[in-house]
Amino acid sequence: MSCRLLWFPLSRLVPLNERSARAFLLELQAARENAIKDAEAFDGIIHVIERLGILLSGKVAALGQFGPHLKALAGISPLANVMPREHHTPFDLLYGMVTQARNDALHIGAFARHLTTHAIELALVLEDALRIKMNMNNTVSDFMIRNPVCAHLWQPVSFVRQIMLTNSFSYLPVQDEDGKWRLVVDLEVARYLQTHSNRNVGLATPLERAKAEGMPLPEAKKACVTNSVKEALERLNDEKSKGQPLLVFRNDTCNELEGILTSFDLL
Repeated sequence: MSCRLLWFPLSRLVPLNERSARAFLLELQAARENAIKDAEAFDGIIHVIERLGILLSGKVAALGQFGPHLKALAGISPLANVMPREHHTPFDLLYGMVTQARNDALHIGAFARHLTTHAIELALVLEDALRIKMNMNNTVSDFMIRNPVCAHLWQPVSFVRQIMLTNSFSYLPVQDEDGKWRLVVDLEVARYLQTHSNRNVGLATPLERAKAEGMPLPEAKKACVTNSVKEALERLNDEKSKGQPLLVFRNDTCNELEGILTSFDLL
């Protein structure tokens, strides 16, 4: 769960620093993930951008008035203006389209989905700029997804399948009876259900029994929040388990699960 940034008195505003930048980065990531799941959930991204605009400008105003301040921040990222225009919309043009669409009355259907697409593109530029400004491209904690959804051995395969399909997850962390962290893999769930003599029975089977019946739950690869991105890439590139994510823990004891990291998150 990301840290919710509250509305605050202007007298208490502070310049963008590492702590506030990281909080806004997490907010943008969370809002963008929600928008990917819901094609009309543009408002979450816009609300974060509005709060960021208040911090940068020092005033409460309409979204359009934050443009110069947000453009200055976005300009740190090459995604804002340097990349070819035939592939990337310049930030000021993208911001103008989102602002104009935000002010229009109709926010449903195809109109809302179009606005969501632009809002996601806007968030990606600002996320990249925040990372660069605060030099937040060095450790696993700068990219991982926090508080990952986990499966449990007592849950039926049907529920685990539902979680994976609802969220487009290929992997789910699960802790086995010995305390080891393992992964539920979409391919193995599909194989278990397709080869089961009775699919209905297979769906109702607890994950623990499915494991005993032969469904593989491979041991998860691990990382610490302080590991470098280089170290993470080396572990993700392991030939024996390429494609599997890293489970990220607070320290080397691997007792407290902090997040999950895939190669997708490092793009």
